[in-house]
Amino acid sequence: MSLQFWKHPRSNVALAAQWQKRARAPLPFILEEVNKRMVDRAQIMRPVEGGLVHQGWLHPGALGSVKQLFTGREFTVFAPQAIDLPAAEVDKAAASFLAKLWPGRSALPKSQAATQLPINGVLPLANESQAMVWSPLWLHAIEDPAQQMAEWLRVLKPEGGVFFSCFGPDTARELHGFAQALGETFPDFADMHDIGDLMSKQGFSDPVMEMEKLTLTYTTAEKLLADWRALVGNNLMARNTSLLTPGRHVRAVQQLENLRNSETGRISLTLELVYGHAWKVKRKTKIDVATVKITDIKGRKGPK
Repeated sequence: MSLQFWKHPRSNVALAAQWQKRARAPLPFILEEVNKRMVDRAQIMRPVEGGLVHQGWLHPGALGSVKQLFTGREFTVFAPQAIDLPAAEVDKAAASFLAKLWPGRSALPKSQAATQLPINGVLPLANESQAMVWSPLWLHAIEDPAQQMAEWLRVLKPEGGVFFSCFGPDTARELHGFAQALGETFPDFADMHDIGDLMSKQGFSDPVMEMEKLTLTYTTAEKLLADWRALVGNNLMARNTSLLTPGRHVRAVQQLENLRNSETGRISLTLELVYGHAWKVKRKTKIDVATVKITDIKGRKGPK
């Protein structure tokens, strides 16, 4: 469905290659910030008992607040490549507390490993086995959001929930001219209503969507571009692989310089953040009802 859902189709192969580089780089500010904002919004969520699945844009340094929100639940992390994830501070604190109560009974938790899973692959989890799916900044990057949602729905227990974030259509609108000057195609991002409709079609109940915009400002175009590449990159199927000439790059950067604010002297980058959550409801068992015509009912005749 991704080839129909996206105006510019994505490549999961390219996304996986780019993710491997990002996971080894320092934690991007915006990923940390989005995780915090998701945690704040998810305080009201009370999923059923069970484990939590993390399948989103993962960085080892961004899991602490999520694990703290769902302390005590089994935490399964999927990523395009297996990596070691350091234990969250909350886990260390709990282990230290237990060690004081029962000396020698508890050791500090070992590093957790993220399980390698092809993007959009079938989750190696049983049907209706999980209570929660957590997915930051992911749906806008993958080939087939519908397939991903279908897998989430399959593994969730009845009354289980999914909480996610992704980029909306106004994201990085300042870079359209830059991409055009380079001869590159710029990715399209889905409106929150389209994402909500897609969730409903996949079987989720009454998705709740909200949106906010952040504006980042930069002193140099180079820094802005470096942050954007670290955050999103280009995993479109139709990428320009021709050699970039210095002249074309200069003309492209000038497109950003033309956007520099005359008062502040800075260049802006807009991020439209879409947040959504939905539940898997327990479907009522359908009761077969037989329809019988009155003329077909035979019984005793009453007295005349």
